[in-house]
Amino acid sequence: MLSRNWGVRELWGNIAHTSVAKIYSLLVGVVTLFLTARLLGPEGRGQVAAITTWVSLFTTFAFLSLGQVAIHRMSDEQGQMRFGNLLGSLLLMASILTFAGWLVALGLYWVSSNGAFKGLPVLPLIVGFFALPFMIWEQYGSALLMGLGRVRIYNRYQIIGRTASILAVLVLVGGFGLGVTGVLGGGLLGQVIVAIGGIGFMLAFARNKGLACRADKCEIKVLLAGGAKLHLNAIGTFLFTSVNILILNNYRGAEQTGYFQLATQLLNVLMIIPQAACMVIYGKVASLGPNGAWPENKQLLIHLTGGMIALSALAALLAPWGITLLAGKAFQPAVEPFQWMLLGVVGMTFSTVMAPQWIGRGYFWQAAGLTFLVGGINLAANLLLIPRYGMQGAALAFIGTYAFSIIGNGAMAWHCAKVSRYALLSSQNGKG
Repeated sequence: MLSRNWGVRELWGNIAHTSVAKIYSLLVGVVTLFLTARLLGPEGRGQVAAITTWVSLFTTFAFLSLGQVAIHRMSDEQGQMRFGNLLGSLLLMASILTFAGWLVALGLYWVSSNGAFKGLPVLPLIVGFFALPFMIWEQYGSALLMGLGRVRIYNRYQIIGRTASILAVLVLVGGFGLGVTGVLGGGLLGQVIVAIGGIGFMLAFARNKGLACRADKCEIKVLLAGGAKLHLNAIGTFLFTSVNILILNNYRGAEQTGYFQLATQLLNVLMIIPQAACMVIYGKVASLGPNGAWPENKQLLIHLTGGMIALSALAALLAPWGITLLAGKAFQPAVEPFQWMLLGVVGMTFSTVMAPQWIGRGYFWQAAGLTFLVGGINLAANLLLIPRYGMQGAALAFIGTYAFSIIGNGAMAWHCAKVSRYALLSSQNGKG
């Protein structure tokens, strides 16, 4: 009983540690946003946003969801013995995918610099795209650390990197007047620290286990095969997290888009705790297997869902006062869509906390298919509702989409409970 209580305390301690890191990163991001807006003005801030969005787009397509597949590879009894090959293989793949991304970006620039990149200055583009390998490796490195149950190492370097980034921006832009290039350079420094901070630990871990850090052809094939099944998930995620902003801006203009985006950003703040829980549960799945981790996963799902409902009710009550205080009276129209979208928090919590079970059990096609289906429903709902109802239509589509997602993730929870119960009974019968 004592060891179980200690395990639960350790689990919640890791969640708290990850939540603090995420909250800190979020706050630094907000401060950086307002700081760069003041230092660069609208045009400069627009260039930064355009370049970082391009790099994020390349990262989304390039990382191929190999990190999530690596977590699955580490979730059985032989998982840690594969670690050296996984580390070496992912390092090689990050290099190959980076060069492929750079070649595509260079081709786009030479073919149509005023089309694809809309005349963005060359030096800031180069600095921005230098972040590509480190953004890809952050996806892989954080997954490997989660698989080892060492998420706190990633959290630590996340805090250090974000702090270094904002300090670098102050020096490069405020002190040296480097403008857009300085902002992107500061972001690059922070990204480098976040991405490579845990490599030393991972190399030492492999060495202490007597594992060679080298790429393995068979491991790469397995990673790519799993990534091919799972990467639709990344596309689907874009469809149900970002497509509403694009459609709303197209039909109703920048003003309503600004209100709605503020509301969605506030929702993302509320989701920090479930996201932190997800990262910790990934480590449990990797060390105990999906069946072994299910009891704690289930308890977290129950407790977090109840907690998020209570937190949503409080946020709905405070929204009229809080949004006006933080964003000003001009953003009062964001209150109503924010309050309505709080009804989707239960679905968001289910989707986030159940993710480790989908990955740990190797249900790549199923997870990707569900996400893509939900994304397609969201796309259709937004195209139907936004032209007529504006941001209220986007909020309704948001609620309906996440309500539908509860069905899929609820069915998965029932399946996990059934399979885990059967595995436990089989184990007890075997011992008997």
